[in-house]
Amino acid sequence: MIISFDIWDTIIKRRCHPEEVKLHTANHIMLKYEKKLKEKYKDIYEILNLRDNIEAEECKRNKETGHDEECKILEVFEKLQQEIFKEKIENIAEELLKEEIEQEKRVIFVNPEILPIFEKYKDLKMYCISDFYMGAEALKELLDSLKLPVKFEKIYSSADYLLNKRTGKLYKKAEEEIGIVSKEHIHVGDNQFSDIEMAKNLGIETIKTTKTEFNFIPEKGRKFEFDLTCVKKEDKLFNSGVDLAPILYFLGYSIVEYAIKNNIPKVYYLTREGETFIKIHELIKENNPFGVTIPECDTLEVSRMATFSASLNEFSISELLRLWSQYRVQSMKTLFKTLAIDINPYKEFMGKYDIRPEEDIVNPWFDFRVQKLCADKKFSEKINCELKRKREELLEYFEKKKGITNNNDSMFVVDIGWRGTIQDNLAYIFTNKKIEGYYLTLYDFYNLQPENTKKISFIDDKNIRDNEVSNMITLLEWIYNPGTASVVEYEQGEAIRKAKTEEIEIVKKYIKPLQEGMLEGAKVINEYMKNHPYEAEETKKYVYEVIKETKKKPSKELIEAYYSMVFNDTFGAAEYVEKDDKLSTMQRLNIFKCRNMLRNEMWKEAFIVHNDIKYMNTILNAKSTLRKILGKG
Repeated sequence: MIISFDIWDTIIKRRCHPEEVKLHTANHIMLKYEKKLKEKYKDIYEILNLRDNIEAEECKRNKETGHDEECKILEVFEKLQQEIFKEKIENIAEELLKEEIEQEKRVIFVNPEILPIFEKYKDLKMYCISDFYMGAEALKELLDSLKLPVKFEKIYSSADYLLNKRTGKLYKKAEEEIGIVSKEHIHVGDNQFSDIEMAKNLGIETIKTTKTEFNFIPEKGRKFEFDLTCVKKEDKLFNSGVDLAPILYFLGYSIVEYAIKNNIPKVYYLTREGETFIKIHELIKENNPFGVTIPECDTLEVSRMATFSASLNEFSISELLRLWSQYRVQSMKTLFKTLAIDINPYKEFMGKYDIRPEEDIVNPWFDFRVQKLCADKKFSEKINCELKRKREELLEYFEKKKGITNNNDSMFVVDIGWRGTIQDNLAYIFTNKKIEGYYLTLYDFYNLQPENTKKISFIDDKNIRDNEVSNMITLLEWIYNPGTASVVEYEQGEAIRKAKTEEIEIVKKYIKPLQEGMLEGAKVINEYMKNHPYEAEETKKYVYEVIKETKKKPSKELIEAYYSMVFNDTFGAAEYVEKDDKLSTMQRLNIFKCRNMLRNEMWKEAFIVHNDIKYMNTILNAKSTLRKILGKG
């Protein structure tokens, strides 16, 4: 008497639908070979569909030659490769098989239902009989990875014999080799027809296990089914962070995917928001959902202020227009703070041309006094010497701390957005490098872009960017604040940081709990992504819905954090940004005042929640409905 076991859904189970393992292999192809693929197959679902069709064709062909409807995975991969690539490449069938085996190892676990059966029949010799496109060697590797408490004498796979259980021929082949008859055979399996009815028809005793069903639709845009509520707790601010986790996680996922596809060896995250973003990169690197080597990552201590002065070739109208195109009204005091240069040694030059340091000058490039100041030879020599020193100090930091020099090695940087000013500054400094930048989102550029730059935006839907993100842009920047000081300049190879104590304290009180929630939520999503492959492009729709919901129905806790905001905006404005205090009781009751104030608010929903004036929602909704009726909105 012997006992045999089906493998899938009997000895081992998967945490995902079987087709999702194949989809992972399709994604592996996309990650490594996208540029070599035919345009049609730059889509993991198209690759999966083609593979399934090839399997069906191979099964049909084998049946026509006298075998059962079975196929061998290496032959399928070889035919798949011939179809999807633009040109012939070396055979990657073994590579794909190895990757698929590794993914199976990630998603499988021992079926708890089988352990009592193992124990009951431990005195019998045990075999495996499986209908599967991988051979016995691969199946043994999978079973061995689980360290099962039993020994199998042999594995009979349909792929090795091109015979299967559905016809009963694989049972007969096994019994013939083992040297038994059917009445000496017990079989355990989950498939009602192949494992139970067919086996019984042959006179084999059977034991049925439970089959697991998964929802899976093999098409772009399929639903996400991770559950973020599992990490929520009584801390409402933490829970608001959990709700925002998909924005942070999928941005990081998209960055890593882009870096993999483009063979980028290291991703540099720009401070300060990059200090939060890099945590997702590190999470993905530690718990890899991609199945390929993840690029290295590091932070670059930079800021608009610290890099702008170093990027200037000289103090001139043409150079400063990069700043003045954004800040059209500026005093010399503010300009020098933006450059992180002490204004005092230059006041005598300004006095010479009747320029008061505190005077706000409209369109400075047209002001004759400013033009004369820039043309002053002694002034230019003095300040240009200081600008040169700032560049040298920056270069010393980059080389000493990060091993980055002005050679022709490309550089890939990540920042939150919104126009990529720091990347531009670096491009003017590292002129020999191609510098790519990846951002949460980007808006129209104020200046002509340096030729050695390229910028990519995660949120690239114009409607979402302009109608949703723009209204809550300060929130999306504030929630990633790491609570560290901002870089203002460099000295002796070190980045010099400066912070407002109040900002750091408020970040600790309001933003850190949010970030803790985001990171815990990100861990849940990452575990899900390890078993359920998606392309980064597919994640955007989900992120857009999170952004819409956050804008429309923000939690009180999130709004409290938003209105606690204090952050350094020295660049260009030389000031700290703080949100306004709440309205008084009398002001809240004044409908006309509230309405007028709302007109000046970018994020109206936040203002309503913050000031507890929910009645304004009714007024706004009525106004919106009326506009639609009148065809005005």
